[in-house]
Amino acid sequence: MRFMLLFLAFAVFTSVLAQKNSKKKIPKNVLTVAFYNQENLFDTEDDPTIDDSEFLPTSANQWDEAKYRKKLANMAYAISTIGQNAPDILGLCEVENRKVLEDLVKEKSIAKYNYSIVHYNSPDERGIDVALLYKKDVFTPFADKAIRIELPNNDKTRDVLLVSGILGKKDTLHVFVVHFPSRRGGLEASEPRRIIAATKVRQAVDSLLQKNPKSNIVLMGDWNDEPDNKSIVEVLKAKGDMQNLQSGDLFNPMARLKAEGMGSHAHYNRQEKKVEWNVLDQIILSQNLLDRKSKLQYLPNSATIHKPDFLLQQQPPQYKGQPLRTFAGKQYLAGYSDHFPVFVYLKTRK
Repeated sequence: MRFMLLFLAFAVFTSVLAQKNSKKKIPKNVLTVAFYNQENLFDTEDDPTIDDSEFLPTSANQWDEAKYRKKLANMAYAISTIGQNAPDILGLCEVENRKVLEDLVKEKSIAKYNYSIVHYNSPDERGIDVALLYKKDVFTPFADKAIRIELPNNDKTRDVLLVSGILGKKDTLHVFVVHFPSRRGGLEASEPRRIIAATKVRQAVDSLLQKNPKSNIVLMGDWNDEPDNKSIVEVLKAKGDMQNLQSGDLFNPMARLKAEGMGSHAHYNRQEKKVEWNVLDQIILSQNLLDRKSKLQYLPNSATIHKPDFLLQQQPPQYKGQPLRTFAGKQYLAGYSDHFPVFVYLKTRK
Protein backbone atom coordinates (compact mmCIF):
# COMPACT_ATOMS: atom_id res chain seq x y z
CA MET A 1 0.00 0.00 0.00
CA ARG A 2 2.80 2.42 0.94
CA PHE A 3 4.57 1.69 -2.33
CA MET A 4 1.35 2.29 -4.26
CA LEU A 5 0.80 5.66 -2.52
CA LEU A 6 4.37 6.71 -3.29
CA PHE A 7 3.92 5.65 -6.89
CA LEU A 8 0.69 7.64 -7.25
CA ALA A 9 2.29 10.71 -5.66
CA PHE A 10 5.22 10.45 -8.05
CA ALA A 11 2.86 10.06 -11.02
CA VAL A 12 0.94 13.19 -10.02
CA PHE A 13 4.17 15.12 -9.53
CA THR A 14 5.58 14.11 -12.91
CA SER A 15 2.25 14.93 -14.59
CA VAL A 16 2.23 18.42 -13.10
CA LEU A 17 5.89 18.87 -13.99
CA ALA A 18 5.22 17.78 -17.55
CA GLN A 19 2.40 20.33 -17.83
CA LYS A 20 4.67 23.09 -16.55
CA ASN A 21 7.43 22.10 -18.94
CA SER A 22 5.00 21.97 -21.85
CA LYS A 23 4.02 25.54 -21.11
CA LYS A 24 7.68 26.56 -21.01
CA LYS A 25 8.10 25.19 -24.52
CA ILE A 26 5.77 27.88 -25.84
CA PRO A 27 7.92 30.89 -26.83
CA LYS A 28 7.28 34.22 -25.16
CA ASN A 29 6.80 35.99 -28.47
CA VAL A 30 3.47 34.33 -29.26
CA LEU A 31 -0.03 35.68 -29.66
CA THR A 32 -3.17 33.74 -28.85
CA VAL A 33 -5.82 34.03 -31.56
CA ALA A 34 -9.10 32.41 -30.57
CA PHE A 35 -12.76 31.96 -31.43
CA TYR A 36 -15.67 31.20 -29.11
CA ASN A 37 -19.37 30.69 -29.88
CA GLN A 38 -21.14 32.36 -26.94
CA GLU A 39 -24.39 30.41 -27.35
CA ASN A 40 -27.11 33.01 -27.01
CA LEU A 41 -25.46 35.85 -25.13
CA PHE A 42 -28.63 37.95 -24.84
CA ASP A 43 -29.51 40.76 -22.48
CA THR A 44 -32.92 40.85 -20.74
CA GLU A 45 -34.42 43.76 -22.70
CA ASP A 46 -37.02 43.31 -25.44
CA ASP A 47 -35.74 44.48 -28.80
CA PRO A 48 -38.75 44.84 -31.15
CA THR A 49 -36.53 44.68 -34.25
CA ILE A 50 -35.46 41.06 -33.61
CA ASP A 51 -36.91 37.82 -32.23
CA ASP A 52 -35.38 37.72 -28.75
CA SER A 53 -38.53 36.28 -27.17
CA GLU A 54 -36.69 33.28 -25.66
CA PHE A 55 -34.46 35.56 -23.61
CA LEU A 56 -36.79 37.79 -21.68
CA PRO A 57 -37.89 37.66 -18.02
CA THR A 58 -41.40 36.71 -19.21
CA SER A 59 -40.19 33.83 -21.44
CA ALA A 60 -40.24 30.11 -20.62
CA ASN A 61 -36.51 30.45 -19.93
CA GLN A 62 -37.24 33.19 -17.36
CA TRP A 63 -34.16 35.00 -18.60
CA ASP A 64 -33.72 37.52 -15.81
CA GLU A 65 -30.89 39.76 -14.64
CA ALA A 66 -29.43 37.08 -12.34
CA LYS A 67 -29.14 34.55 -15.19
CA TYR A 68 -27.74 37.19 -17.53
CA ARG A 69 -25.05 38.18 -15.02
CA LYS A 70 -24.22 34.53 -14.39
CA LYS A 71 -23.83 33.99 -18.13
CA LEU A 72 -21.51 37.00 -18.42
CA ALA A 73 -19.37 35.85 -15.50
CA ASN A 74 -19.14 32.32 -16.88
CA MET A 75 -18.18 33.37 -20.39
CA ALA A 76 -15.61 35.89 -19.16
CA TYR A 77 -13.98 33.30 -16.90
CA ALA A 78 -13.84 30.77 -19.74
CA ILE A 79 -12.24 33.39 -21.99
CA SER A 80 -9.64 34.17 -19.32
CA THR A 81 -8.39 30.56 -19.46
CA ILE A 82 -7.84 30.38 -23.23
CA GLY A 83 -4.22 30.20 -24.38
CA GLN A 84 -1.60 32.30 -22.65
CA ASN A 85 -3.07 35.09 -20.49
CA ALA A 86 -6.37 35.12 -22.39
CA PRO A 87 -6.63 35.68 -26.15
CA ASP A 88 -4.92 38.65 -27.74
CA ILE A 89 -7.50 38.53 -30.53
CA LEU A 90 -10.85 36.84 -29.97
CA GLY A 91 -13.67 36.26 -32.42
CA LEU A 92 -17.17 35.74 -31.04
CA CYS A 93 -20.55 34.74 -32.41
CA GLU A 94 -24.10 34.49 -31.05
CA VAL A 95 -23.94 37.88 -29.30
CA GLU A 96 -27.10 39.97 -29.36
CA ASN A 97 -25.69 43.48 -29.55
CA ARG A 98 -22.88 45.81 -28.54
CA LYS A 99 -24.30 46.21 -25.04
CA VAL A 100 -23.70 42.56 -24.13
CA LEU A 101 -20.13 42.88 -25.43
CA GLU A 102 -19.54 45.98 -23.34
CA ASP A 103 -20.92 44.16 -20.29
CA LEU A 104 -18.76 41.12 -21.06
CA VAL A 105 -15.42 42.94 -21.26
CA LYS A 106 -16.13 44.66 -17.91
CA GLU A 107 -16.41 41.33 -16.11
CA LYS A 108 -13.84 40.84 -13.37
CA SER A 109 -12.11 37.86 -15.01
CA ILE A 110 -11.07 39.81 -18.12
CA ALA A 111 -11.49 43.50 -17.25
CA LYS A 112 -7.72 43.90 -16.75
CA TYR A 113 -7.10 43.10 -20.43
CA ASN A 114 -8.99 46.24 -21.46
CA TYR A 115 -10.49 44.63 -24.56
CA SER A 116 -11.74 46.82 -27.38
CA ILE A 117 -14.71 45.80 -29.54
CA VAL A 118 -15.52 45.67 -33.25
CA HIS A 119 -19.18 44.89 -33.91
CA TYR A 120 -21.93 45.46 -36.47
CA ASN A 121 -25.62 44.60 -36.20
CA SER A 122 -26.50 41.77 -38.59
CA PRO A 123 -29.81 41.17 -40.37
CA ASP A 124 -30.19 37.78 -38.64
CA GLU A 125 -33.82 37.43 -37.52
CA ARG A 126 -32.83 36.39 -34.00
CA GLY A 127 -30.41 39.30 -33.85
CA ILE A 128 -27.29 37.23 -33.17
CA ASP A 129 -24.10 38.79 -34.48
CA VAL A 130 -20.37 38.18 -34.80
CA ALA A 131 -17.79 40.42 -33.15
CA LEU A 132 -14.08 40.83 -32.48
CA LEU A 133 -12.38 41.61 -29.17
CA TYR A 134 -8.74 42.62 -29.10
CA LYS A 135 -6.11 43.84 -26.66
CA LYS A 136 -5.32 47.44 -27.57
CA ASP A 137 -1.64 47.12 -26.75
CA VAL A 138 -1.30 44.23 -29.22
CA PHE A 139 -3.56 44.99 -32.19
CA THR A 140 -4.49 48.31 -33.80
CA PRO A 141 -7.29 48.12 -36.41
CA PHE A 142 -7.15 50.54 -39.32
CA ALA A 143 -10.17 49.22 -41.25
CA ASP A 144 -13.24 47.12 -40.58
CA LYS A 145 -16.45 46.26 -42.39
CA ALA A 146 -19.44 43.95 -42.38
CA ILE A 147 -19.77 41.75 -45.47
CA ARG A 148 -23.41 41.02 -46.28
CA ILE A 149 -24.37 37.47 -47.31
CA GLU A 150 -27.33 37.50 -49.69
CA LEU A 151 -29.33 34.26 -49.58
CA PRO A 152 -32.25 33.10 -51.77
CA ASN A 153 -35.86 33.79 -50.76
CA ASN A 154 -34.76 36.74 -48.65
CA ASP A 155 -33.40 34.32 -46.04
CA LYS A 156 -31.47 36.21 -43.36
CA THR A 157 -28.11 35.27 -41.90
CA ARG A 158 -25.18 36.82 -40.09
CA ASP A 159 -22.81 39.26 -41.74
CA VAL A 160 -19.14 38.33 -42.01
CA LEU A 161 -16.84 40.68 -40.11
CA LEU A 162 -13.50 41.71 -41.64
CA VAL A 163 -11.03 43.63 -39.48
CA SER A 164 -7.60 44.73 -40.74
CA GLY A 165 -5.00 46.00 -38.33
CA ILE A 166 -1.39 46.24 -37.22
CA LEU A 167 0.16 43.79 -34.79
CA GLY A 168 2.71 45.58 -32.68
CA LYS A 169 4.10 48.27 -34.95
CA LYS A 170 4.74 46.44 -38.20
CA ASP A 171 2.79 43.30 -39.10
CA THR A 172 -0.53 43.69 -40.91
CA LEU A 173 -3.15 41.08 -40.09
CA HIS A 174 -6.58 40.62 -41.68
CA VAL A 175 -9.14 38.81 -39.52
CA PHE A 176 -12.45 37.37 -40.72
CA VAL A 177 -15.09 36.34 -38.18
CA VAL A 178 -17.92 34.19 -39.54
CA HIS A 179 -21.05 32.39 -38.40
CA PHE A 180 -22.25 30.51 -41.44
CA PRO A 181 -25.92 29.58 -42.04
CA SER A 182 -27.14 26.77 -39.82
CA ARG A 183 -27.84 23.16 -40.70
CA ARG A 184 -31.55 23.72 -40.15
CA GLY A 185 -33.49 21.42 -42.48
CA GLY A 186 -30.66 18.90 -42.70
CA LEU A 187 -27.04 18.91 -43.86
CA GLU A 188 -27.70 18.45 -47.57
CA ALA A 189 -30.71 20.77 -47.79
CA SER A 190 -28.90 23.57 -45.99
CA GLU A 191 -25.51 23.17 -47.69
CA PRO A 192 -26.24 25.56 -50.60
CA ARG A 193 -26.59 28.45 -48.13
CA ARG A 194 -23.13 27.79 -46.70
CA ILE A 195 -21.66 27.48 -50.17
CA ILE A 196 -23.02 30.95 -50.96
CA ALA A 197 -21.44 32.30 -47.77
CA ALA A 198 -18.12 30.55 -48.47
CA THR A 199 -18.07 31.96 -52.02
CA LYS A 200 -18.48 35.49 -50.65
CA VAL A 201 -15.68 34.98 -48.12
CA ARG A 202 -13.39 33.46 -50.75
CA GLN A 203 -13.95 36.50 -52.98
CA ALA A 204 -12.91 38.78 -50.12
CA VAL A 205 -9.81 36.65 -49.48
CA ASP A 206 -8.88 36.75 -53.18
CA SER A 207 -9.21 40.53 -53.15
CA LEU A 208 -6.69 40.77 -50.30
CA LEU A 209 -4.29 38.31 -51.96
CA GLN A 210 -4.46 40.17 -55.27
CA LYS A 211 -3.32 43.34 -53.53
CA ASN A 212 -0.63 41.49 -51.58
CA PRO A 213 0.05 37.78 -52.22
CA LYS A 214 1.84 37.63 -48.86
CA SER A 215 -1.12 38.87 -46.86
CA ASN A 216 -1.45 37.53 -43.33
CA ILE A 217 -5.06 36.33 -43.10
CA VAL A 218 -6.88 34.54 -40.29
CA LEU A 219 -10.42 33.26 -40.81
CA MET A 220 -12.26 32.08 -37.72
CA GLY A 221 -15.76 31.16 -36.78
CA ASP A 222 -18.58 28.69 -36.45
CA TRP A 223 -18.74 27.49 -40.04
CA ASN A 224 -21.60 25.01 -39.44
CA ASP A 225 -19.56 22.74 -41.69
CA GLU A 226 -16.60 20.53 -40.93
CA PRO A 227 -13.03 20.66 -42.32
CA ASP A 228 -13.88 18.05 -44.98
CA ASN A 229 -17.16 19.60 -46.19
CA LYS A 230 -17.55 21.17 -49.64
CA SER A 231 -17.88 24.79 -48.48
CA ILE A 232 -14.53 24.55 -46.68
CA VAL A 233 -12.43 22.34 -48.97
CA GLU A 234 -13.74 23.16 -52.45
CA VAL A 235 -15.14 26.68 -52.19
CA LEU A 236 -12.94 28.28 -49.54
CA LYS A 237 -10.00 26.09 -50.67
CA ALA A 238 -8.90 25.43 -47.10
CA LYS A 239 -6.84 22.24 -46.92
CA GLY A 240 -5.44 20.28 -43.99
CA ASP A 241 -2.20 19.11 -45.64
CA MET A 242 0.37 21.85 -45.14
CA GLN A 243 2.86 20.17 -47.48
CA ASN A 244 0.63 20.01 -50.54
CA LEU A 245 -1.03 23.40 -50.74
CA GLN A 246 -1.55 24.86 -54.19
CA SER A 247 -1.25 28.54 -55.05
CA GLY A 248 -4.09 30.43 -53.35
CA ASP A 249 -5.03 27.58 -51.03
CA LEU A 250 -5.61 28.26 -47.34
CA PHE A 251 -4.40 26.03 -44.52
CA ASN A 252 -6.87 24.52 -42.07
CA PRO A 253 -5.02 23.28 -38.95
CA MET A 254 -8.32 22.05 -37.49
CA ALA A 255 -8.44 19.23 -40.06
CA ARG A 256 -5.86 17.34 -38.00
CA LEU A 257 -8.06 17.58 -34.91
CA LYS A 258 -11.02 16.29 -36.89
CA ALA A 259 -8.92 13.35 -38.16
CA GLU A 260 -7.95 12.54 -34.57
CA GLY A 261 -11.61 12.24 -33.59
CA MET A 262 -11.83 15.47 -31.61
CA GLY A 263 -14.72 17.90 -31.64
CA SER A 264 -15.70 21.41 -30.61
CA HIS A 265 -19.42 20.62 -30.62
CA ALA A 266 -21.34 17.48 -29.71
CA HIS A 267 -24.64 15.98 -30.72
CA TYR A 268 -26.26 13.09 -28.88
CA ASN A 269 -27.71 10.65 -31.38
CA ARG A 270 -30.74 9.31 -29.50
CA GLN A 271 -31.46 6.64 -32.08
CA GLU A 272 -27.98 5.12 -31.89
CA LYS A 273 -27.45 6.20 -28.26
CA LYS A 274 -24.04 7.72 -28.83
CA VAL A 275 -22.32 11.10 -28.88
CA GLU A 276 -21.30 12.42 -32.29
CA TRP A 277 -18.54 15.02 -32.27
CA ASN A 278 -17.90 17.57 -34.99
CA VAL A 279 -15.46 20.40 -35.63
CA LEU A 280 -17.72 23.29 -36.62
CA ASP A 281 -15.44 25.86 -34.98
CA GLN A 282 -12.32 26.40 -37.05
CA ILE A 283 -9.44 28.83 -37.47
CA ILE A 284 -8.04 28.92 -41.00
CA LEU A 285 -4.82 30.59 -42.17
CA SER A 286 -3.28 32.08 -45.31
CA GLN A 287 -0.09 30.49 -46.59
CA ASN A 288 2.15 33.40 -45.63
CA LEU A 289 1.59 32.48 -41.98
CA LEU A 290 3.30 29.15 -42.73
CA ASP A 291 6.41 30.73 -44.26
CA ARG A 292 9.42 30.39 -41.95
CA LYS A 293 10.80 33.64 -43.36
CA SER A 294 7.66 35.56 -42.46
CA LYS A 295 7.74 37.87 -39.44
CA LEU A 296 4.41 36.44 -38.34
CA GLN A 297 4.06 32.66 -38.31
CA TYR A 298 1.67 29.95 -37.21
CA LEU A 299 3.23 27.93 -34.40
CA PRO A 300 3.06 24.38 -35.81
CA ASN A 301 0.51 22.04 -34.20
CA SER A 302 -0.73 24.79 -31.88
CA ALA A 303 -4.37 24.53 -33.07
CA THR A 304 -6.32 23.54 -29.97
CA ILE A 305 -9.88 22.78 -28.91
CA HIS A 306 -9.95 24.24 -25.40
CA LYS A 307 -11.90 21.96 -23.06
CA PRO A 308 -10.85 22.26 -19.40
CA ASP A 309 -12.88 20.22 -16.91
CA PHE A 310 -15.10 23.10 -15.81
CA LEU A 311 -16.47 23.40 -19.37
CA LEU A 312 -17.55 19.74 -19.37
CA GLN A 313 -20.95 18.38 -18.44
CA GLN A 314 -20.76 15.54 -15.91
CA GLN A 315 -24.36 14.33 -15.62
CA PRO A 316 -26.38 12.52 -16.85
CA PRO A 317 -23.87 9.84 -17.99
CA GLN A 318 -24.85 9.94 -21.67
CA TYR A 319 -23.90 13.63 -21.82
CA LYS A 320 -20.69 13.37 -19.79
CA GLY A 321 -17.80 15.18 -21.46
CA GLN A 322 -20.01 17.34 -23.68
CA PRO A 323 -19.94 21.14 -23.39
CA LEU A 324 -21.73 22.36 -20.27
CA ARG A 325 -24.25 24.74 -21.79
CA THR A 326 -26.61 27.33 -20.31
CA PHE A 327 -29.80 25.40 -21.07
CA ALA A 328 -30.46 21.78 -22.02
CA GLY A 329 -33.89 22.08 -23.55
CA LYS A 330 -35.95 23.81 -20.86
CA GLN A 331 -33.58 22.85 -18.03
CA TYR A 332 -31.33 25.64 -16.77
CA LEU A 333 -27.79 24.29 -16.26
CA ALA A 334 -26.11 27.64 -15.48
CA GLY A 335 -23.28 26.59 -17.76
CA TYR A 336 -21.27 28.19 -20.53
CA SER A 337 -21.79 27.33 -24.20
CA ASP A 338 -22.69 24.35 -26.36
CA HIS A 339 -19.37 24.89 -28.18
CA PHE A 340 -15.81 24.70 -26.92
CA PRO A 341 -13.50 27.61 -27.77
CA VAL A 342 -10.68 27.03 -30.25
CA PHE A 343 -7.35 28.81 -30.60
CA VAL A 344 -4.00 28.94 -32.38
CA TYR A 345 -0.68 30.54 -31.52
CA LEU A 346 0.97 33.00 -33.88
CA LYS A 347 4.68 33.59 -33.38
CA THR A 348 6.30 36.96 -34.10
CA ARG A 349 9.87 37.39 -35.32
CA LYS A 350 12.02 40.50 -34.95
